[in-house]
Amino acid sequence: MADIEANYQIKYSEKWGSFLQQEASRLEKYVTVETGLSGKMVAFDQYGLLNFEEKLQRMQATELKDAPTTRRIMHPHIYTRAIGFDEFDAKKLANIDIPVSKTIEGLRAAAGRTMDKVMIDGFLGTCYTGETGTEAVDFSEDQVIEADYSEDSAGTASNLTVAKLRRALAMLQQAEAWNEERRAYGDELVLACTSSQINSLLKEPEVSSYDYNTARALVEGKVDTFLGFRIIRTEQLPRTADGRACLAWVKSRAQFGIWDDFKVKISVRDDLEETLQIRAKFACGATRLQEDAFVKILCKE
Repeated sequence: MADIEANYQIKYSEKWGSFLQQEASRLEKYVTVETGLSGKMVAFDQYGLLNFEEKLQRMQATELKDAPTTRRIMHPHIYTRAIGFDEFDAKKLANIDIPVSKTIEGLRAAAGRTMDKVMIDGFLGTCYTGETGTEAVDFSEDQVIEADYSEDSAGTASNLTVAKLRRALAMLQQAEAWNEERRAYGDELVLACTSSQINSLLKEPEVSSYDYNTARALVEGKVDTFLGFRIIRTEQLPRTADGRACLAWVKSRAQFGIWDDFKVKISVRDDLEETLQIRAKFACGATRLQEDAFVKILCKE
């Protein structure tokens, strides 16, 4: 007689699951967003600093000077993705439906991650200025905190520390990129870092101690604000052999632009024997508006 185990059946799920993933943009709320853009590039014109000169003689000749203006250019990045299902996929899947809603959810999540990557690349990478938008502006070395930064003279390469955050805050304040009055107008101080940097901060007494911080860091293992920075975790920051580049910025100076917001179109492709096509698209760009409003913090992991 055959063993009954030979007749055991496999029961399959009738619902689609999803892989673990970042499901939405984490940075969009902490930058300045402009929508409805058009053209091969968009120029953001800015008025520079004025100063006075002392008058040294009576009835001296008036000297006219041009207004100090500058321009920062943003270029669009266009993204598309199409997923197809054959006309007989539904029949062959039997008790499980074609994953149309899961496909749309996945495309939306991918768009959010991609937008964050566009922002990170735009803020850390080369920006452009000039009348034709071809003059390159690299990230200023003066705005970089090295991995071995320490408040004493015996620094060694380290992960994110309170000392590095204090230095970043001081740099932004010294450049007048940040002061507390700006918060009243909706501006914000932002720090993008990975889980490695957050874990490093949790080891710092000034973060984990009741004497310095709220109980949240101790009870929840969560650091979302410190020294006035809104701390945003993203695992998309660039990593090199020397470590990770984290980034602090002032919200009003971090420009994100949308040429075409995320859209999905579902259609039947007669040219592919009635294949069901789910196609998504969007176009966006990002740029630094002012160099002094950004600080790169190098961290050893």
